Amino acid sequence: MGMRTRYTLPGSITQDQFLRQVQARFSVEVASLGTQTRSYFDTFDWRLFRRERALCQAHDTVALWSLDNRPVTERTPCLALPPCVGEWEESPLKAQLLSLVSIRALMERAVVHAAYFALAERTASHRPVAHIVFEERAAKDYGGLVPFPTQVEVSAYAESAGELCVWLDSLGLTPVSPSGPLATLYTVQQARAYSAKLAFAFEPDMRADSAVRTILAFLLDIVRQNRTGILHDIDTEFLHDFRVAVRRARSLLGQLPKVLPVRLTKQLRTELSFLGSLTNHLRDLDVLLLQQADYLDALPPELRPDMGPLFRAVRHERYATHYRLVEALTTQQYETILERWESAATDTKARGPQAGHKLAKLVRKSIRQQCQRMLTSTPPDTLKDSTPEQLHRLRIACKKLRYMFEFFASAFPEEMTAEPIRRLRTLQDVLGELNDLDVQRQMLWDIVRAVPGSPGQRHRTDRAIDLLTQTFENQQEQLRAEVHTTFTDFVATVAPWS
Repeated sequence: MGMRTRYTLPGSITQDQFLRQVQARFSVEVASLGTQTRSYFDTFDWRLFRRERALCQAHDTVALWSLDNRPVTERTPCLALPPCVGEWEESPLKAQLLSLVSIRALMERAVVHAAYFALAERTASHRPVAHIVFEERAAKDYGGLVPFPTQVEVSAYAESAGELCVWLDSLGLTPVSPSGPLATLYTVQQARAYSAKLAFAFEPDMRADSAVRTILAFLLDIVRQNRTGILHDIDTEFLHDFRVAVRRARSLLGQLPKVLPVRLTKQLRTELSFLGSLTNHLRDLDVLLLQQADYLDALPPELRPDMGPLFRAVRHERYATHYRLVEALTTQQYETILERWESAATDTKARGPQAGHKLAKLVRKSIRQQCQRMLTSTPPDTLKDSTPEQLHRLRIACKKLRYMFEFFASAFPEEMTAEPIRRLRTLQDVLGELNDLDVQRQMLWDIVRAVPGSPGQRHRTDRAIDLLTQTFENQQEQLRAEVHTTFTDFVATVAPWS
């Protein structure tokens, strides 16, 4: 081939019209070489695209490609593509994908319908002139199609390349990059539009209300972007990001209660607490199902089948709970809460008594007070004898304190915030595991009581849960020892703040 160029085909020219013009101008024959439909998959937060990868399915096979259109893995047979990579049959492709997408569901993000044609001279030799590929492309968003202009790629042989190139330019077609389909379908800006990570740039002396509104606006956007994924039940991470955004917003208003109007702050905190409560049970059920394989592995092989009725009941309960959440997220009450949230984030005239305070000074005072309350209520030397309720309160306190450090880290020197954040994450992880084990144990017993079955079956299931709860208790003993160490380490890092 002497030339390969790609153009955007104007809406005024159809595929057939373009081919007829080529035939008339160069006296060539056009032969169809067939068609192909390619589907491209990625996660909601573009985990493959961010790593310059594209998952392509075509001709009942699937493979991972680089964005410059080179294969990264061998093609794997696949008639239907399960959204959860963990459900795929074992293969090198599955292993590579799991390392990239984790538990995020794969969604069809783009579809390309390609039609291939060969051009040859109208002579006895039928000397080849060029190949032409038309690509009708569309992005997909929760099943809806967003069409893009058709692209045409022309690959001409050396003898015809110059004349064909001049003619194509004379048509006024818009040249485009010959890079891979996903790179042309989505700009980097579009692909990176979603991130739930906090990344603010606050100045120490800026007004407190400006910073608080910036954070509230960011968190509201996260809630809105994840709502559709929850309604369609694509994967559990939509609910997770939604919950964290709601919890962060409520915590922000609680730690700085006088920056916005006090009445508005109190009302919005109550409404955010209500939003969070709507999602609690569904998240607990999701965690239980995500742990199913680990729970079964912890049991003797002969008892594993006896957990089947219980997990079927969990899935039934999850279906009903998700349905109730969908109903709640489609009510006027929900819309009213988000309208009030948006007003708090955008109304610059809505100011509380501390609206004009310098950010760093106000935040430093709030963090100092939180550290002092935490150390007063939970001295490190009492942790080994703490009740589950006390440890739960400590976990919530750690979560709120960590949010404050993460919200406003940019307003302080990095050495003042990086280590406390790291220590808090470690401590929060340990306390979170302790709490999850308590919740999961109680849920297992609550659900098994409602599982129908013969007395013999119920007895065997009860035995399996007994063994599991013993495993939970052993894990909790180990975690309690870790709590004391991690909390002591954390206390040392926040001494300058407290």
